[in-house]
Amino acid sequence: MKKKVIGIDIGGTKILGGIVEEDGTLLGIKQVDTQAEKGREFILSNLFKLIDDLIAEAGKVDAIGVGSAGKIDCEKGIVVYATDNLPGWMGLALKDVLEDRYKVEVAVDNDVNAAVLGEMWLGAGRSYRNIMMMTIGTGVGGAIVIDGKLIRGSHWSAGEIGHMILIPRGRQCNCGRQGCLEQYVSGTALYKRYNEISNSLKIKNAKQLFELYKHGDEIARKVIDDFVELLSISIMSIRNILDPEVFIIGGGIIESKAMFGAAKLPFA
Repeated sequence: MKKKVIGIDIGGTKILGGIVEEDGTLLGIKQVDTQAEKGREFILSNLFKLIDDLIAEAGKVDAIGVGSAGKIDCEKGIVVYATDNLPGWMGLALKDVLEDRYKVEVAVDNDVNAAVLGEMWLGAGRSYRNIMMMTIGTGVGGAIVIDGKLIRGSHWSAGEIGHMILIPRGRQCNCGRQGCLEQYVSGTALYKRYNEISNSLKIKNAKQLFELYKHGDEIARKVIDDFVELLSISIMSIRNILDPEVFIIGGGIIESKAMFGAAKLPFA
């Protein structure tokens, strides 16, 4: 019988979980809202409910793998650093928490590191040894692969492109700095920018912004055009530093790529 594992992706907006066989066959998938604003214990309760539901569906599982936003010590399974996208998450010994509860082996890594390893195994990265992966959702994350090796850095921080400075002395970031990339090209940044320009609290997420764009809203068009321009600038800058063979872009925002992919760049 093939071994089965549960794979979990913890983001600021939602927690995704799947049952996967050892050959990569996906047997089932479930999702819950993170409800991160309610704090660590509430996030954990949502995570436990999701895993419990997956185990009930799968029967026995052999291991659990978790990708979480934040800087993760993957050897100890500890969240070394996390912003308020996941409040109270910093310092959490997530591996120990899950192993104590479920009595199976647990691996924990940064969510984008986990994503790029998956892409190298069965996805868009199979043919490449030098990869830059970006995920754009509640925040912006990154992972770097050079000569087939995932680069983690001295402090588990390699690839944290969401907090590279894009606009000096720009918007305040929840990491404590100003002008971070995440404050301009994330899903959160998109809807906040729309509300800022329209001087209202009209929308509460990026999905609503793309709906407005589809219906010809001019402010939505400007916000998305600016987003594409700044994302393109960041990709060109990263290319000049790392010279990857390929960029792989994922995350929740990519579901709307048909809309922002058509935007025109002023410098193209």
